[in-house]
Amino acid sequence: MPINISLVAVDGQRYAGRLLVLNTMELGLETRAPVPGQYRIYLKHHLSLDVAGVPTRGKGDIHLFDIIAVHRGKETAGRLGNEEYRLLTGSTGDFIEQVSQLVPAHLQELVKERLLAELERSEIFHAMRLGTVMRYEKGRFRHLAGQEDLELPLPAMESLMRQAIHRGTHCREVIVSDDGKRIFDLHGIPLDARAGGLLAFDLTEIIEKERQMRRQEMLAYREAIAAVTNGRLELLPSEEMVALLSQGRELAKGVVNKATDIASARSQLCSLLPGAFRTRRYGMALSLTEALTNALKHAGGGEWVVRQKEGAIRIIIKDQGRGIKIKDLPKAALMQHYSTQDSLGCGFTLILYYADKVYLTTGTGGTTLVLDFHPSAGEESCCTAS
Repeated sequence: MPINISLVAVDGQRYAGRLLVLNTMELGLETRAPVPGQYRIYLKHHLSLDVAGVPTRGKGDIHLFDIIAVHRGKETAGRLGNEEYRLLTGSTGDFIEQVSQLVPAHLQELVKERLLAELERSEIFHAMRLGTVMRYEKGRFRHLAGQEDLELPLPAMESLMRQAIHRGTHCREVIVSDDGKRIFDLHGIPLDARAGGLLAFDLTEIIEKERQMRRQEMLAYREAIAAVTNGRLELLPSEEMVALLSQGRELAKGVVNKATDIASARSQLCSLLPGAFRTRRYGMALSLTEALTNALKHAGGGEWVVRQKEGAIRIIIKDQGRGIKIKDLPKAALMQHYSTQDSLGCGFTLILYYADKVYLTTGTGGTTLVLDFHPSAGEESCCTAS
């Protein structure tokens, strides 16, 4: 498999490259580094090469380089040794075959099976330059393959390997770096009573990519939902929702844990509404009832707050459920009687009908619904119909 490398010139200039073929004395590299020229290549934490480009025509950016010196820690040689050559050219199958020989015969097939399963997954990460494979023995780690410049948390790695070896089974842990900037997925695989293998993956870029895709998806749904509701329903990120929750003066609040709490909340709302909302009381009470019913049904309960802001009444309903599937919101906003297990339910169309503005934030940490109502003189009361 090609190995991504950097060629460092004498003046410190770096050039990207890929190691395509090699023997103990020569390398075939794909690079745009000037040829001829002398460079140093750092292959492993203990292994680096001094190479010189051979002034041949080559093909495109593929060139031949002679190995001038091989640096193994404090030792220097003129060619790659057998150990380094096997390390660079060995396949996953070779690795599995070698490490499986270190365990008792009756466990070799089981170890092979487990290693194949774990390393098959690691090949994907290895190709993406996100993972590394290490051997752990006698309290020390040795790189076998993959990326070596991962700033892995050594104490967590040692703890995981000791646990895996002690239990004699695969152990996994997802940890965050001390500075909170990197997320690692660690897998410890016992090989015998003293040694094991560690698979370490840096998931930071994958998670950030997923977050970017999530933000783009949310933006698309936000625009679509605003369009189909003529701007009356707005999907907000959590940081924007926080600003809304503290606006205005608090009039009442409560918690809903059972059905009778909903009736109490509805009664409190109607008792505190100013006279300008007399004709809107039914719609406001119905909207609060529907929202709290959904919180009780899908999240086991929630809390509500009524605030007054510049003559308008704002009703806030929050729960700590698993959130609403955003893809269901356009249908819930447009289709009467539309409901799914994770949606706001059939009452959402009623909420949109009665509220002047609806703000929504939802995610794995719960759902927050904000309903704004403005006084409207002459609005026909629905109380008789109820």
